[in-house]
Amino acid sequence: MQDMSPPITNLRMEAKPDRLTWDLHGNATNIKCIKDSKQILKAEQDRYCEYHALSLCKVSNYTVRVGNPPFSTWILFPEPDGDSEAAAKNLTCWVHDMTVLTCRWAVGRAAPRGVQYRLSWRVGSGKDLECPRYHVDERGVRVGCRWDDVSRYQGGFLVQVHGASAGARIPCKEDMVDFFQQERLSPPNVTIRCNLTHAFLEWKNVSHFNRRVRYQLSIQRGQGAPVEQIFRDNVNSLDLLHPGTFVVRIRAEAYLAGIRSDWSAPQRFVCDSAGDTLSRVWWAALLIALAMLLALLFMFLLCRRFSVVQKILPPVPNVKDPLWDLGQNYKLVVWDIGQPSPEDCPVAQVQVQETA
Repeated sequence: MQDMSPPITNLRMEAKPDRLTWDLHGNATNIKCIKDSKQILKAEQDRYCEYHALSLCKVSNYTVRVGNPPFSTWILFPEPDGDSEAAAKNLTCWVHDMTVLTCRWAVGRAAPRGVQYRLSWRVGSGKDLECPRYHVDERGVRVGCRWDDVSRYQGGFLVQVHGASAGARIPCKEDMVDFFQQERLSPPNVTIRCNLTHAFLEWKNVSHFNRRVRYQLSIQRGQGAPVEQIFRDNVNSLDLLHPGTFVVRIRAEAYLAGIRSDWSAPQRFVCDSAGDTLSRVWWAALLIALAMLLALLFMFLLCRRFSVVQKILPPVPNVKDPLWDLGQNYKLVVWDIGQPSPEDCPVAQVQVQETA
């Protein structure tokens, strides 16, 4: 008697480790799994099909088809639960400022009063992590999430927004975030060092996840001059010869991912010789004026110092010099040579004789 029991029974989804599995009876072979009539996988050991990043929010049809003997069966996973119009709407996530992840969503149209949403993500086969910083609307309902550093997660992860309410069951929404594809680049800021002959332009890297970034610089040297377009692949600098005065704008493009930033604001730089000469003259004049000012200040302080000393130690009046005063006690007499004076003493001539 031929066995009429089905070759596959108890078809089920094991959320961890994300396997569609079943109980096998008889010698069924050539078994395949089909998701939503599109994705086809060959069964492992005719016992299960393994899926990566299994959706827990979107209801999908999983069909198992047996080649020999011909047979098929199916399930829906996850099971429909609650009003889909109450779930979060327009869930969108993107990476910006190199390592910041931001997600936004809208409150479902049929969401009941008092609804609240919770965002979580699953990294690999580990546990789910909840958003560290929420954005709320005027009613206090969470409508966004920000994570400041996702640099340690190189590829991306599955983001899910679950709804909760005391009066109804609310389905979840999800988005598979690919850091490589969902990054929004910001235009870099240009810094410059220049002299008479060269201008050296530099800027910082703008992407942590896209390793191949092309920078496009738009340079105009003078009013009405043609605009130069310069491209730099994975290079964060540019040496510009004879720059003069010029205006530069820059934008970044992760060209493998097809992502491009906006243009930066125009920046004007002056590196011409006339400007340098004027700068040198101005500095020389400034130094001369400073030297003169310091000299005047020194003279003023010097004069002020002597004035203060005289006020503190004034000269003593009628100071006498003992040596000088000693000389003043003698009366000086003036006479003419050869003229007798009333006070002349008589002079006698004395003759000295020698004795034998």
